[in-house]
Amino acid sequence: MSNLQPLLLEIGTEEIPAGVAPRMGAALKEAVEKLLASASVAPESMRLGVSPRRLLLHAPGCPVMQADREETIWGPPERVAFADGKPTGAAHGFAKKTGLSLEDFELADKGDGKGNYMKAVRTLKGRPVADIIAEAMPGILRKLPSPKQMQWQDGESRSDAFIRPIRWMVARLGDTTIDFSFAGVKTGLESRGHRVHGSSGEMDVNDPFAWLEVQYVRADREARKALIAEQLAAAAAHEGVTLGADEALLEEVTDLVEWPQAIAARYNEDFLRLPEEVSRIELKHHQRCFSSCDADGKVSPVFFTVANIESKNPSAVAHGNERVVNARLADAAFYFDRDPKESLDDRIEKLSEIVFQDGLGMVGDQVRRMRAFVLDNARELGVDANDAQRAALLCKSDLTTGLVGEFPELQGYMGGIYARMDGENDAVADGIALHYAPAGAEDDLPANRIARAIGISERTDKLLGYFHMGRIPTASADPFGLRRAAIGLIRLLADTTQPIDMTLKKVIDEAAKQWNQQRVTIAISDETKAKVYGFVIERLLGLSELLGFSKTAIDAAVNSSETRPLYREALIARHLTGFESSEEGQAIAAANKRIANILRKSDNIPDAVDIGLFSEAAETALYDALISAEVDFQTAISGADFDSSIAPALSVLARLRAPVDSFFDDVMVMAEDETVRGNRLALLARLRALFLNLADVSRL
Repeated sequence: MSNLQPLLLEIGTEEIPAGVAPRMGAALKEAVEKLLASASVAPESMRLGVSPRRLLLHAPGCPVMQADREETIWGPPERVAFADGKPTGAAHGFAKKTGLSLEDFELADKGDGKGNYMKAVRTLKGRPVADIIAEAMPGILRKLPSPKQMQWQDGESRSDAFIRPIRWMVARLGDTTIDFSFAGVKTGLESRGHRVHGSSGEMDVNDPFAWLEVQYVRADREARKALIAEQLAAAAAHEGVTLGADEALLEEVTDLVEWPQAIAARYNEDFLRLPEEVSRIELKHHQRCFSSCDADGKVSPVFFTVANIESKNPSAVAHGNERVVNARLADAAFYFDRDPKESLDDRIEKLSEIVFQDGLGMVGDQVRRMRAFVLDNARELGVDANDAQRAALLCKSDLTTGLVGEFPELQGYMGGIYARMDGENDAVADGIALHYAPAGAEDDLPANRIARAIGISERTDKLLGYFHMGRIPTASADPFGLRRAAIGLIRLLADTTQPIDMTLKKVIDEAAKQWNQQRVTIAISDETKAKVYGFVIERLLGLSELLGFSKTAIDAAVNSSETRPLYREALIARHLTGFESSEEGQAIAAANKRIANILRKSDNIPDAVDIGLFSEAAETALYDALISAEVDFQTAISGADFDSSIAPALSVLARLRAPVDSFFDDVMVMAEDETVRGNRLALLARLRALFLNLADVSRL
């Protein structure tokens, strides 16, 4: 037998929810590769296959035996292992523990400058790779990431949990079966093809992807995704329409099918009178279908479904989808005709009948808080107070409409449309329509400033309410979407294109004020405000790369002695991201760390520096440089354009590198004379205060 044999692992399941299988497959591949690497086993390039019903790994060549290898064992140091030239109990005990005799050890230098240690080198016999994998696989499968896990019993009692019931497992290294069990299923040779078109049989260990292709399964996810895109493009061209771009839907559909077939269908043209988002949402969220536009860019009644079968009668598949879509759009049309008979203004009182959250009052209470927030802070939010309060008052009224009740994904969007029907101006209508944006970390921000103001208010209000109730997210659970709320708040406050001139602390204080003045449900404590602030800052650090700066840079910026709006902290962080990697930046960061440590351990530091106590030239030089830098720094940082003022301010701080280095080289800070020591500490405190005005560079 060749030393290299193909490695094949397949976990066959019931259909895994969309979006979960790719993460599980990637984690499985990483875990197996890490396992083999730790055993010094190097397979040829490993390929991952992911479909709704399987996770598949294949390497065309993998060693069947682990190579023999040497292991170096270090024991206790010589002074512990030997006394008067004879081995001590420690030496005997260590030798016994390792299964070696004292004769197997020698004394050798470990390279740490602490003398000799007991050292032995032993040869470890290689093991069959199939045994190594078999032992580890149950544990690997138990740890694969999934939002929820199931336990099931369909005969034999099963104690293992998995995302969906496991129906078969294939594990082979060449002709050798990798023997293990998981969730009541034992590994074998037999796999299953497509649920409708395929059959069962022994999977080809040399090319499982080709074997599955014959069984109507395209297991390579990227290839399957590309095929779906090609089929949709061809079908759209055939129908003379343009496919609506929707990468998220394409990703989802890729995880729903094993043998994709794009089919065109058409809904009743009467429904084109509905707002265009209604049909798109129905097609996407309820039917997983793709919408289209005609040659003029208008909504087309043609849509496309991706079936998981190669139907002999595609028109029947199209007809089935048309029947469902037409029925749903008929419901939408009914509500669209009925809802405007009652204005958004008239619906406000109904919000007092909708629970915001048990213990936190009603949505009507929340709307009143949001309205007061934008009204009180209109100038700093950069909005017209009258329009902003009007939009905030009406922004949730569409929750009481039939159309949003039937299609919750349309909330906000339909509010904007109904607002225009009610005669509200564009600023108010757009503010209502867009106030939920951004929904995700990478979504576009709304152009409408009122929408941003309402979004800031709503997210902060939600965080304060849920934190008050103790509903704080854990590492594994965030059922109320509080991380998403914090990320949206950060995106809105840190955006530099439409700056919000409110600090994060003031946003939290103002939102808490609305809770406390309302006195309908709860009062927000300072402790809760502090927890929310810390939670948002944690998310900000995690979001740093997306926002264009390093984690250490934004950490330094938000820990300055000056409290600034978040967009200004973001601007500082972007400049620090380049500065921290420069020679000057690294030197100044190191000096500030040293200064911070010295000051942290010192008490009773004088408030002022007495130049009459200077006895070293380096003290005077640093003081003179500091006085000059303080003046120049304030001139630089006070520029009309804050972004343009940061680089000059950093340049001023960089000038202090040389005198600071000289000071630490030539001056004993912790002098024996208490007065001299205090004066030098005061000088360092004043120096650190200058840096802290911009950022805590000791964190870089």
